[in-house]
Amino acid sequence: EIDDQNRLSWDNKAQFILATVGFAVGLGNVWRFSYLVQKNGGGAFLIPYFIMLVIEGIPIFYLELAIGQRLRSGPVQAWKNISPRWKGIGIAPMMVAFVASTYYIIIIAYCLFYLLSSFQAVLPWSKCPTYTPVGQPSNVTLPVEECARSSPVTYFFFREVGNVSDSIEISGGLYWKLTLCLLGSWIIVYLCVIRNIKSSGKVVYFTATFPYVVLFIFMIRGFTLSGFQNGLLHLVTPKFDKLRNPTVWLEAATQIFYSLGVGFGSLIAFASYNPVKNRCGRDAVMVSLINCATSIFAAVVVFSVLGHMATTKYDACINATNATLGMEAALNKCQITTFLENAGSGPGLVFIVFAEIIAGFSPPQFWAIIFYFMLLTLGIDSMFGSIETSNHITNGTTNGTIDNITSFTTNNTTNIKTNGSTNGKEIKKFNTPNNSLTGWA
Repeated sequence: EIDDQNRLSWDNKAQFILATVGFAVGLGNVWRFSYLVQKNGGGAFLIPYFIMLVIEGIPIFYLELAIGQRLRSGPVQAWKNISPRWKGIGIAPMMVAFVASTYYIIIIAYCLFYLLSSFQAVLPWSKCPTYTPVGQPSNVTLPVEECARSSPVTYFFFREVGNVSDSIEISGGLYWKLTLCLLGSWIIVYLCVIRNIKSSGKVVYFTATFPYVVLFIFMIRGFTLSGFQNGLLHLVTPKFDKLRNPTVWLEAATQIFYSLGVGFGSLIAFASYNPVKNRCGRDAVMVSLINCATSIFAAVVVFSVLGHMATTKYDACINATNATLGMEAALNKCQITTFLENAGSGPGLVFIVFAEIIAGFSPPQFWAIIFYFMLLTLGIDSMFGSIETSNHITNGTTNGTIDNITSFTTNNTTNIKTNGSTNGKEIKKFNTPNNSLTGWA
């Protein structure tokens, strides 16, 4: 057995479970799963989703936990221990973790930007900025033309947050506001992982549980809004004909891989801090089911709020069209499902669509603060996994060497006592575990 006396370990089982749940439950559970459900057949999408969970998600999740727990090392050293030729399987997560961390840290910076902006008396994305035309008195103001042509939330995201240039040929340089938020995001992550799992293991008590509190609050708020049932019906109404499309099954499999975080190497790293005889099979099933239940819970929350937004736009469309073309034309033109399907996914859902909805809540600052703080914690939890993988890749050789030295010393102390001599005779050979160390005299 591999000696684990020199390895860090979780303070308790709860830390490991919260760390893996926090890593698995990420931003994709909020902004991607709900979009995939309504796009790929509503409630019918859950059939391929759970099938993929059973045949690929849980087995691979269990495999990674078992490898890390038994071999007590990160992905590189673990696969190298299985076979030196398979070391590349452990190196691959390094690339995945690097790409994922650069993506997540940008999202965390966006969340931090919105979070700090939420402390203003008036949310900056709730109305267009104004200017005074040349030659007009100071009390005469007009909204910025670009904002007036689009919307306040769209203008804020692309101009105030991203400060996008006019074309791809123009780089635009560093934007100091977002650069400071990016720096702040790295500082937050660094402080959370400064002492490895001894610090991150305590942080997850909050970061892994806080999102559930916020989602529950938003669910209660969403169920009090008019038209929330339209969003839920659109979400769960099954369209079984969609299951004939192989793309639906592919997206279900992709979502399982993406959501559970298999293949990133992080699960191997997390499990390496467990006792060797921990029941990781039960942990794999529990965390996988918690992750999928969270996805469904988040989808209910998202579409209850989107149902209110779609109903509001539908009523406005009916009234406007009826006034000019009549009710029959209005009923043909205005469809609630159209507004729901155009809600989008990804960053656009949380930074544009939800930002607009939150601006209509009362008080908007409270809802904005808890919402973007929730997204911040989700991003940080996902970063823990990427950082842990990178940490094991950087120090994997050292960790593996420590384990081997400990095992070597333990095994050969007995050999020395048995085969060695106390009268000054030389020891000609050590019987090491791989019988490869010879020639000492």
